[in-house]
Amino acid sequence: MSTLFKITSEFERLYQLATDEEIDEEAFLGTLEMLNADLELKSEGYANVIQQLQMEADKAEQLEKEFKRKKEVRQRRIAAMKDAIKQAMITADLKQVDAGKFTIKLKKNGGLEPLIIDKPEEVPDNMKVIKYENDTKRIREYLADHPADWAHTEPRGSHIEIK
Repeated sequence: MSTLFKITSEFERLYQLATDEEIDEEAFLGTLEMLNADLELKSEGYANVIQQLQMEADKAEQLEKEFKRKKEVRQRRIAAMKDAIKQAMITADLKQVDAGKFTIKLKKNGGLEPLIIDKPEEVPDNMKVIKYENDTKRIREYLADHPADWAHTEPRGSHIEIK
C-alpha cells in the first residue's frame, strides 16, 4: 500500500502530466493506469486533480469568451474606420491616399460578382440543389419496433458525478 506522501506526489505528477501539452496521450494514460490501485484513496486524489483541471478549464473558457468579445469589438471598429476612409476616398474620387508611412488604396474586390436572389420562389427547379438529411427522430422510432441492418442504437453510456 502506498504512503500518503507517495500518493500525494503521484497525484502531483498526474496533474503535471495532465497539464503538459507536450506529453503524449500514451504517457498520460500509462501513469493513470499505474495509479488505479486503492480505489477509494486514489479516487479522492483523482477528484482533486479533476477539480483543479475543471477550475482551470472554466477559467480558460471565461478568458476565451472575453477575448472573443474583445476580438469582435475590435473587428467592428476596424471595419467602421476602413469604411469611413473608403467613403471619404469615394466622395473625393481618390484611388490612393499617401498618409505618412502608409499608402491607402481603393481597390476593386476580386472573385465573382455578388449574387442576390430577389425572388427565391421564382428560381427554376433545374437551378436548385436538393439536399437529403437523415431524419434521426424517425429512424429511432422505426428501430424501436423494427430491427434493421442499416442502422442500430446503442446503450447509453455512463458518467461520474463528483460532489
